[in-house]
Amino acid sequence: MRRSFVSSTILFTILLWAVTVNASTSVEQNANADLLRQLPADEILQLTAQQQEFMLLQRENMTSYTKGTVILLPDASEHPASPKYINLLRQQLTDYGWYTLALMPPSLPVELTADTLQAYQQSLRERLAAAQQQAQQHSGVTIVIAQGSSAALLNQLFANAQLTEPAAFIMLGAYLPERALNQDFAKALATHQVPTLDISTGQDNRMVLGQLRYRKQLANKHLKAVYRQRLINGSGYNADTQQWVFQEIYGWLSSVGL
Repeated sequence: MRRSFVSSTILFTILLWAVTVNASTSVEQNANADLLRQLPADEILQLTAQQQEFMLLQRENMTSYTKGTVILLPDASEHPASPKYINLLRQQLTDYGWYTLALMPPSLPVELTADTLQAYQQSLRERLAAAQQQAQQHSGVTIVIAQGSSAALLNQLFANAQLTEPAAFIMLGAYLPERALNQDFAKALATHQVPTLDISTGQDNRMVLGQLRYRKQLANKHLKAVYRQRLINGSGYNADTQQWVFQEIYGWLSSVGL
């Protein structure tokens, strides 16, 4: 019997750590309004999940050929034009044959109850499923790039077969906010067979850096076929570091035939 995606206790811990919004303001609504003002209309896409619309940013590939679709998911409380990796990746990957879809993550609930936690879990899964359906309208494979806690949560969804597995999964600074949760994250990563690139930087928080060796050990123990770990100097907001990460992603995708 498969384990549930994440227990209510785990989700409570994650969201208690992550919530930084006040009760009167929706981070998602504010981000939507800002992006609508700043970006061209043809980049804005609205999809529906759980009978509610949510925003994605799309960019068509700028090549004569199409490799497929890259779905990008920023960390919780971020947005699809996040200056930490996501915005650069969603733009530059189009020059190499990829259609990109950068996804708005669900708003973190202000009031933490069993119902709101369940709703957050379901919303994350449904949004990714909707993005995957959108990707199917384009030729080629689908890969997923996710950041921070969003990457760790998606990892659990893939491990529990609650989302269609992509052709490749790239994690940027992935972690959960507690040691025991990170150990469960590492076990799930080792047991699914999605080709995975695990990138972190020397300035990521201790929850990221403290689990890298354990993740690699478990991947080796469970004979995970395609798993590469890369530790890069610098900050995810630094332009040189972002270009380095882009080159790591491009090189790894080429090495696995994508």
